[in-house]
Amino acid sequence: MRVGGNILSSPVYELSTVPFPIPIKGIFFTKVINFWQSGKFRILNNILFADKTVDLRGQMMQVVVLEHTPAVLTSISNPVIEMANSKTTDDNNHLHNRPNFQTFTKLYYGVEVELLKAISKTMHFQMNFYETADAGLERWGTMSLNGTITGLLREMHEGRADFALADLHHTNYHLGFMDLSIPYNTECLTFLTPEALSDNSWKTLIMPFNGEMWAGVLFSLFSVGFVFYAFSSTMSYIHRHEKSYQPEYDMIKRSHRRRRKPKDAFGILTCKAKLARCKTFCNRKLSNSFLRCVQKNRKANTQSTAVPYSYNSNVKLQKIRMIQFKRKPEPWHDPLPPKDIFDSFAGCIIYTYSWYWIYCVLVVVAYRASFTAILANPIPRLTIDTLQDLAKSPIRCGAWGEQNLRFFQMADDPHSQIIGTKLEHAPNPQDAVDQVVQGMYAFYENIYLLRQLRSTQKSEKARQTLHIMKECVVNMPISIGLEKNSPIKSQVDRYVRALVEGGLTGKWLSDAIERFQSNVELPPQEATIDLTKMYAGIIALGIGYGISMVAFMAEKCYWVYFVESNPSFDKYLLGTKFRKQG
Repeated sequence: MRVGGNILSSPVYELSTVPFPIPIKGIFFTKVINFWQSGKFRILNNILFADKTVDLRGQMMQVVVLEHTPAVLTSISNPVIEMANSKTTDDNNHLHNRPNFQTFTKLYYGVEVELLKAISKTMHFQMNFYETADAGLERWGTMSLNGTITGLLREMHEGRADFALADLHHTNYHLGFMDLSIPYNTECLTFLTPEALSDNSWKTLIMPFNGEMWAGVLFSLFSVGFVFYAFSSTMSYIHRHEKSYQPEYDMIKRSHRRRRKPKDAFGILTCKAKLARCKTFCNRKLSNSFLRCVQKNRKANTQSTAVPYSYNSNVKLQKIRMIQFKRKPEPWHDPLPPKDIFDSFAGCIIYTYSWYWIYCVLVVVAYRASFTAILANPIPRLTIDTLQDLAKSPIRCGAWGEQNLRFFQMADDPHSQIIGTKLEHAPNPQDAVDQVVQGMYAFYENIYLLRQLRSTQKSEKARQTLHIMKECVVNMPISIGLEKNSPIKSQVDRYVRALVEGGLTGKWLSDAIERFQSNVELPPQEATIDLTKMYAGIIALGIGYGISMVAFMAEKCYWVYFVESNPSFDKYLLGTKFRKQG
């Protein structure tokens, strides 16, 4: 190359634009970018291939959204009165003003909305949020056998939207329709299952002891009763074979104190009988002599003198002593003197009763301690907390979309495969929750949405019935959707990673679930007395008191109309049996 008559030794290369691989049509004017000479560019600080995705210069981006907790949430703003002062000129050049009208603005917020807003401020682009026409019915969308795609997936597959905010799972199924950013969060996917409160109040009185303990207590009760009955029957059998023994005659004899001399087998007065006769004779002689002395003193004194108080008291006591009772109280003993060890069971019965009383005290103490512990414990809850429990239960399962069905059917876990066989498509989450409340359905979703669905139930009973399974089926990574082969994916991944490392995604997640975060299941309080547990006990006691009163009235009627009306009845001889005279 020759410049100004001088020959330059180094060549100069001109760099210009070429529309490769587009074929040139018509006249094409190239644009000079730079010149290369002697191993350097003539124009310094000139970037040949600048990354235009760094600054989008206010480009409008179409963002398709789908309301789903916690990624995208919606709210309706208050109506705002707007004045449209757009002035139009008609053919006569007159000025027309539009009238006032009210508009309802739909606001979007959530983790992904805040995340994309932060990225837009950095990359300098604007956003236009919109929902598909079939968002309420198709939601994410499905692909039929003939290849028809609906919902949000259709928007992304056809390239109508640049971003998709819909709590998208980072799976190969979604990668077939769009690009996905790096995951910004992982969500616990689990089931919303019905919870059954075991209302065992009717078993409160029998729960302190288990079956074996109750069997032992009842056996001891009946066995001791049979022992008493055996003692009584054996003694009656022995006395029945003694011809001289008559229980009625023995009781009448001890009650009336017959005056005939008690004799032993040889006709000789016993020592006890002699002492009793001597005591009676002495008392009679002393009382007669005392009375004669009193009468003699009365006759000697012509004037009436006041009788001392002690004398009157002695006379009254003497008169009372002369009254003979029909029956004198005596301590309990055998009717006849024992002849051998088998003739008297008084000692056996006393010892048996004493040990039985100690046994009853120990049983009552143990029952009371166990009963107090039962009242202090919370009501047991029958819940489904593992995949194994859900697979064994007869309840049906529901989830949205074909991808969830494939996930369970293609899982290596046998319990997940069993769940996949009974998994159904659930298009409406609220209808699925209503079926869960009925007790024969389980709904599969992320834990944040399940908490929201439970907190929005109006019925307190429905909120108590819904239980979120503790075991996570999978911790699913969540990403933002981008257009297929999007040139801004690398920049979006870069800023998403920075926002996650800065902790902003965690803050936005907390803000999104703040409304229903307080609805987290709390463990039951320990050591609280619940009086509802005693309702069945009160009813049982009432039934027992009622039966006791009926039995008491029946026994009283039998005593009045059958026992006391018998001519042979003697209220002083209640232990004797009535015998027909003849």
